[in-house]
Amino acid sequence: MRVLPKYKHSFFTRLILSYTILAVVLIGLAGGYLYTQANRMMVDEIARDSQNRLSTVKNYVEQTLLKKYEDNLQNKALSTIFIQNSSYMNYLLDNGWEGNLSRIAAFRQDLDMFKQAIDGAYKLTVYFQTGNYVIDSDAFYTMPENSTDAAFIGQLNQTVLNRWITRTLSDPNNSIIDGKQVMTYVVQLPYGSSGVLTKGYLFVDVDLDYVKQAAAKIVSSPNERLYIFDKNGELIIQSADTNPDEILLVQKAIGAGETLREIADSKNGAIVLSHLEGSKSANGFTYAMIRPMNSFVLASNQFKTKIFVGCSLVLLIGFVISYMISKRFYIPMKRLVQHIRSFHQPTPAQTRMNEYAIIDNALNMMGQKIVTLESLAKTNEMKNLVLGASLGLEQIDGLPQDCRFLVVYISLVQGQSKEFKLRYEQIDHPISYEIVCLNAKEAAIICFFDPYVEVDDEAIAEDLIRVKEVIYEDIRIGAAIGTLVQSLEEIPISYQLAQQAYRYRFLYGQEAIVQHSKISSFDSTPYLFSFDLYKNALKAGDVNGANQFIDDFAHILAERNMQLEAVELALLQVVSTLYQVVIELDLQQFVPPSNLMDELKKDTLSATMDSIRSLSGQIVFHVRESGNHAHAEVILKLKTYIDEHLDEDLSLNILSEVASLAPAYISTLFGEVMRESFTEYVTRARLDKAANLLREDTSLSVAEIATLVGYRNPQYFHNKFKARFGITPVQYRQSKKTNANAI
Repeated sequence: MRVLPKYKHSFFTRLILSYTILAVVLIGLAGGYLYTQANRMMVDEIARDSQNRLSTVKNYVEQTLLKKYEDNLQNKALSTIFIQNSSYMNYLLDNGWEGNLSRIAAFRQDLDMFKQAIDGAYKLTVYFQTGNYVIDSDAFYTMPENSTDAAFIGQLNQTVLNRWITRTLSDPNNSIIDGKQVMTYVVQLPYGSSGVLTKGYLFVDVDLDYVKQAAAKIVSSPNERLYIFDKNGELIIQSADTNPDEILLVQKAIGAGETLREIADSKNGAIVLSHLEGSKSANGFTYAMIRPMNSFVLASNQFKTKIFVGCSLVLLIGFVISYMISKRFYIPMKRLVQHIRSFHQPTPAQTRMNEYAIIDNALNMMGQKIVTLESLAKTNEMKNLVLGASLGLEQIDGLPQDCRFLVVYISLVQGQSKEFKLRYEQIDHPISYEIVCLNAKEAAIICFFDPYVEVDDEAIAEDLIRVKEVIYEDIRIGAAIGTLVQSLEEIPISYQLAQQAYRYRFLYGQEAIVQHSKISSFDSTPYLFSFDLYKNALKAGDVNGANQFIDDFAHILAERNMQLEAVELALLQVVSTLYQVVIELDLQQFVPPSNLMDELKKDTLSATMDSIRSLSGQIVFHVRESGNHAHAEVILKLKTYIDEHLDEDLSLNILSEVASLAPAYISTLFGEVMRESFTEYVTRARLDKAANLLREDTSLSVAEIATLVGYRNPQYFHNKFKARFGITPVQYRQSKKTNANAI
């Protein structure tokens, strides 16, 4: 093989130098840009990290640290202690202390046990407004004025309930208590009963020093300082010794609304102040954090060093690449051959050819590929013509211009469209045609006729029947014949009408051959059925009457030449009648959770009528069975009462008061009428309502929804919800939101 002469070394050197200079300029610009961005990256990173840290602190303090007291106060104190001693609690709320010292002593002991069970709890106090006396976990006071919390108790009716507040205890007789700071959470008694006259208040005091120590543990560095202010801007918690100047600086930044500020500090150098607004806290707390920049500066310097080293390495690689690129220019022919070989790998015999022979062989191969692509393009052109994506073509290979056309739509029930095309072309046909594979399960046959020849779609239908008989063992099809059109541009119209005709497979089956010319003459007037007879038979539990109506209905739809829309309207009226009966008889347990029409409608009319008959039978059977219970109406009224009071405590005792029946008898009747126990029904109703709220009202939190459906313990609600739906409430809400966005 002849080797081409090399260029002069001076030209080679200039090529290397030019590429190297270009690499230096580009790398210098990129490196300088990255270097200047390093400091900005540092500040942005501090901003993001500080906000994340503050959000973590807020969640820990309010959702973990203080939340345990709220949960214990609401779920354990009110749902466990007081229910076990409900007679004491309810009695004391309505009566004075005289003559009830034994009850008071037992109740005070319960309060003390509750306080001992929770770390950090300082005191638990109950003010009984009716009798005007106070019981706390340490003592009993016949008059509120004698209590160490007398001033606070006097302002309870003005205190914000169900929110943490900070206060200072006062007791001149006890130096340990006097001046002690606590966080207090107040609830109204009776708890959770809106619209009921207030009979007292229950509040828990938590040692503020304990909260400070717990909050300080989440600060990762001793140089970082955490501050928490109440809604009035007063400091309540700090993770380090108080610095008045620093606190004043933080308060000014919060007042100015600055979430991030860089400050030069004489002691610690540059520091960053960040805060989280009180609007993001359920208690109105504002969280602020001061962090030194030293650690971030070290990371930034390391990043700058890496930029310099990286640019140097890229420069070296650029120099090597410059040398290699320059060297390749010496042998242009070799480079061209290598480029061709990247597209076509020669055979061992071809490798012994010279470069020109290899190029010639590659061009021949490309010519063959072009022929293949042209064939594929023709197929796509025909497909686009049928689908209406290439209108206005002057000429299409394989189809004459001066003919009339008719399209047959083919649906592959069994087999693939390419197999069908191959078998169809092996059979003789009395018509001229072009067959197109639209996808794996659909095909179209374009039939063309001389403009002066009379066209009869009956002959086409007979030919399709013959084809079906020939290929039945391997391939099974359904077909629809469109209308005759006068030009290529109208072929999509014939195809669309054929598709519309194939919808009548609902009446005739998936393997039917439907002619649009016949169905176009079908009656579009809806048949007037007597749906009241069907409705009355269902409500009366008359299975024979209901089945007779369904048989007559199916017979009329099958025998009369009705358009598909009229058939679907009749089916919709049947489903509407069914749904009306379900609502009137309160039988929603038989109705699927999704659209009833979609559930009942099947691929064929016969299967659809079977599904309607099945649901009718269930309703009739239930009506006949439920009619044997003397108290069925009472149980249904109790069901309505349960549905309207899901957010309240529900029990058989409460239902017995509503219905004036024994609890045990109500339990027995409930199971017989509703086909599930009282507990199972309440649980299902609450969880279904929670699912609806999660899906429809995104403004409510999971904890709020749990309360609205009667669960005082969010964790217990979480476990119950997951056991029923297989996912957590948060995952359920997110999945519904994702589905809505997708739709």
